[in-house]
Formats: sequence, C-alpha cells, structure tokens
Amino acid sequence: MPISYTGACAQICAAPAPILFIDTCLFLDVLRAPVRENVSADSAKFSNELCARANASPRLVWLVTSETVVQEWQDNLAGVKDEVERETLKLEKKRLHFWSAAQHATGATHQSGPSERALNLTNQLEVVSKDLINACAIISPNDSHLVGAMTRVKSNMAPARRGKSEPKDCEIFELFVCLCRDLRSAGMTEEFVFASSNTNEYGPSNSGGIQPELHTFGAKYASDLSWAMAILDCHA
Repeated sequence: MPISYTGACAQICAAPAPILFIDTCLFLDVLRAPVRENVSADSAKFSNELCARANASPRLVWLVTSETVVQEWQDNLAGVKDEVERETLKLEKKRLHFWSAAQHATGATHQSGPSERALNLTNQLEVVSKDLINACAIISPNDSHLVGAMTRVKSNMAPARRGKSEPKDCEIFELFVCLCRDLRSAGMTEEFVFASSNTNEYGPSNSGGIQPELHTFGAKYASDLSWAMAILDCHA
C-alpha cells in the first residue's frame, strides 16, 4: 500500500538504514534479463538479495519507490511479458535448429536440455519483480514533487531535456531528491542511491546527468541492481 511522503520520512528516520530508490525500468529488467544482453543475467539474484536485506531485522536497507513507478510497472508489464515470451520462442527455435544441424552433420544424437518454454520463466520472474516491489516503501508523490517536476521540465534539467520533457521521470526523480534533502536535514548519514537503467535520461549524455545534483546530498546513481548493491556494500 502506498504511504504518504511525510509518513515515509517518519518511518525511515525511526529506523535509519541505507536507501535504494528503484525506478520502473529496473523492476521490468528483472523480467527482461533472460532475453536482453544489456541486462544482467543475475538480476533475479540481486532482487532476491535486496528483498532479504529489506526484510531483515534489523533492516539492512530501505527499498523505496514512487506510486507512479508502480503504476508504470503495471502499465508496461503485459508488453514486457509478451517480449520475453516472443524472444524465448525465438531462442528455442534457434537452439533446436542448431542441434538438428549438428545431428545431421555428425550422425550423433546430442542432449539439448529442457525446453525454454517449459521453464515457465516469465511467470517466475514476474513473481520476483512483484516481490521486489512489495519489499519497497511505495511513496505517493505530493504537490511539492509535482511543482519540482514542472520546474525541471521548464529548465530542461535532467531527466528532462530540450524537446523531451519527461514529466513522469521528473516527478519520480524529484521525489528522491526531496527525500535526500529532508532526510539529510533530519540527520541521516547513510548511503542514498537512485537506481535506473534509463541512462538516456539519467546518464551524463543528458545535460551532464543527475550525479552532480546528487553529489550535493552525498547520494549516488546506479544503472543496475548489481551496481547499486556494490555501492551499498562498500559502505556497510
């Protein structure tokens, strides 16, 4: 269930721990991992490890996201599942073609392993992705985040850029920036990380990226879960 911004700040201050804010694309990347070479094959492993840390007693990390992110995940889930199923079928057909050619060339029958589709991997990874969302504090953006997002759009500040306003991305990132500002003001010294594989919007190619702004709050940017965990582990 989503919680208010003020409620989230109160909960985090009452039980301080490093904060990892997760953007939409990383939740979806958990499903994409088997079929996209630019997504770590270990995404599900890192997702499960983060859930374990968030549910530990005492808590080892605050996993945080926006209610807007969850809505985006829901809106894009079916399309991503279709992509994974489609690419899985292509992979299976290619593998069977390879082993058929090998058999005809060598005269030997080779074990080709289980069918990719028989693994039911897409549905299993959907569960992992849902578990990661459920381990998060899901924060409802408030009016100040919307105003801050509009300021980014008007000023072409990352993740916005000239000719590409990205209002939802701006709102999501503005929520994280506000968390950094308010929780630092409340005395928190733990590591803060914003994680998104959307490097086109958050990386240095867009107006220098978000890291210079994050630096003012002692926060960092990571483009995947493994990098985010490495940052957290360096300061454990």
